[in-house]
Amino acid sequence: WGFFKKVVIADRLAEYVNGVYNYPNSYSGFPVIIASFFFAFQIYCDFSGYSDIAIGAATILGFHIPANFNKPYFATSPVDFWRRWHISLSTWLRDYLYIPLGGNRGGAFKLYRNLLLTMLIGGLWHGSAWTFVIWGGLHGIVLSIEKKFNLVHEQYNIIKNISTFVIVSMIWIFFRANSMNDALLIYSKIIF
Repeated sequence: WGFFKKVVIADRLAEYVNGVYNYPNSYSGFPVIIASFFFAFQIYCDFSGYSDIAIGAATILGFHIPANFNKPYFATSPVDFWRRWHISLSTWLRDYLYIPLGGNRGGAFKLYRNLLLTMLIGGLWHGSAWTFVIWGGLHGIVLSIEKKFNLVHEQYNIIKNISTFVIVSMIWIFFRANSMNDALLIYSKIIF
């Protein structure tokens, strides 16, 4: 199943996504929106596909590796998304960055600071480009807003699910864009 997700789904979506994201000047709003949503599924199928392959190979060798993805696009909030997305990375960020920084102890300011720093460093972990740092920072801001207004949603709700998917997909733009200029151009083509 992991091989299918990677080779059949992710690699096919990548053809369209790469065409749009490598030449964003050549496309108008709707193809850019479609490419952005396709990228959300491409990156999921890439990462979860590789994880499934590793889990399957480990199982054959007699090792148990826990699932690394738990239907992240069914999340009903950004906090819920990060509990479901790339669980090994999310757990590492929590255990080795967020908690040592103080976690949610010490008041609201420290909570928001710790969320923002954790996600900024998580973005920098993916690469030294500003696009990754902005991607992490945006997630830190969204998580802080969710905590500030107590928007954490545990119960499934289709509206919350769709809005979370749209938020996450729009933040993925910075992760996928080839440069800051391309990211801003893609956003401008979506908005205008």
